[in-house]
Amino acid sequence: MNLETLKNTLLVMLVIMLVYVLYKRLIHILKKDQVMTRYPALANALKWSEDNRQATIEVTLQEKMYLIVDIFDQHGNRVLHLAEGEYVAGPQHFAFSRSALVPGRYYYKVTSPWEQASQYFEV
Repeated sequence: MNLETLKNTLLVMLVIMLVYVLYKRLIHILKKDQVMTRYPALANALKWSEDNRQATIEVTLQEKMYLIVDIFDQHGNRVLHLAEGEYVAGPQHFAFSRSALVPGRYYYKVTSPWEQASQYFEV
């Protein structure tokens, strides 16, 4: 085997490995996008009105999804049932009045078929 043949063989193997790595990376990125569509975006989802009397939980859905939105007290007792049903893709808003809650610590929970997400807040 001469040096030129060895060089060409190594070059072909390098190209095959590079294609394989790029293919795996592409599959990973595509699956990541599929996963992101199933999980609602909840970062800093609780917004208070300017007068602090009304609050809204904002959730952005990437696809049509069944959601349950509840508020619980610090002991895990459900105090408000805000929503339950099928919602279309896009931003969703679930509002409640501060007067519906006595002063204390609470958390809201958004449940989809694939996950539950929650965040604490105080009234």
